[in-house]
Amino acid sequence: MMDLPITYLALLESRGRSAATIRATRADLRQFQQWWEVTHGHPWNAALTSDRDLRQWQRTRQVTDGAAPATINRALSTIRSFFTWAISQGLVVNNPTDDLQDVATEPLGPQAVPDVGVDALLRAARNQRDPRLRMRDEALLALLVYTGVRVQEACDVQLRDLDLPGGTLVVRSGKGRKARRIPVHPDAIRLLERYVVQLRCPAGLPALGSAAEREPLLVRIDAAAKGRPIIPGMTPRGVAKIVQRLGAIAAATLRDSAANVADLQRVDQLRAAAHHLDHVSPHMLRHSLARRLLTQGAQLPEVQRILGHSRLSTTGMYLTPSDDDLRAAIDKTQL
Repeated sequence: MMDLPITYLALLESRGRSAATIRATRADLRQFQQWWEVTHGHPWNAALTSDRDLRQWQRTRQVTDGAAPATINRALSTIRSFFTWAISQGLVVNNPTDDLQDVATEPLGPQAVPDVGVDALLRAARNQRDPRLRMRDEALLALLVYTGVRVQEACDVQLRDLDLPGGTLVVRSGKGRKARRIPVHPDAIRLLERYVVQLRCPAGLPALGSAAEREPLLVRIDAAAKGRPIIPGMTPRGVAKIVQRLGAIAAATLRDSAANVADLQRVDQLRAAAHHLDHVSPHMLRHSLARRLLTQGAQLPEVQRILGHSRLSTTGMYLTPSDDDLRAAIDKTQL
């Protein structure tokens, strides 16, 4: 990449932006830069970028690349911020994003995994033959399913952050560097306690204030090394792969169950849940918790605190009907 975006990314890092934010910003700027250079046949010059370029880029991303409106708008937000910074530094004269509108999106709520799918996912983890994988994956799902933490937050949880007797979890590295304390469901506490006692710390919890107490709670298992040792620390990519693997197992189980059920409505529910599990991600489990909380009577401010949203309006998106909500409404319609 050219020097200007590199300087901008360094600024974001110095301001304490999360690694995920910096990765996404780098990817967005790199994609736009590559498109501009292919289109114009020479290296990108931010000062020469026009609003016409950006409109053409939007069309290419939507029509040729098939990118979703939300993906295009997120990248456009990155480009807006970049040019706002460039103008503040006197590096460009005009902001080509000033009059540019976002791509229209359907106001549907976030996609979540239905309760029957979440249950199947937990069962898939529980039914693994390898006891170490079983306990680790159950602990991982306990964090994602019952606390709604972001995937990076789950990876950053330290041993000292989990209070098993008190039933709480401290998230130290929340979005925007904001820490929060989350109450943990008793079912999740049981899974986490089994993992900590039998796998993570079989010799007992590390001493208070020790370096070991600051080690990551979650571990990866090195299948290539002799004895398959556990190694503290997981990456978001590694977590996503585990969730996808368990999701594939759970989806197959639900489809098998649907093949042996006579109730057609139940068959549709199982198949729909299996479809969600085909595409499950850690963030979908976060959405699932939010919807479950609201459905069961939690108030928006409570959900906001649990999820760590800075603005209540962000939490409010879970009140917007999702595809599944619309489908359920249609299914209930009688002629």
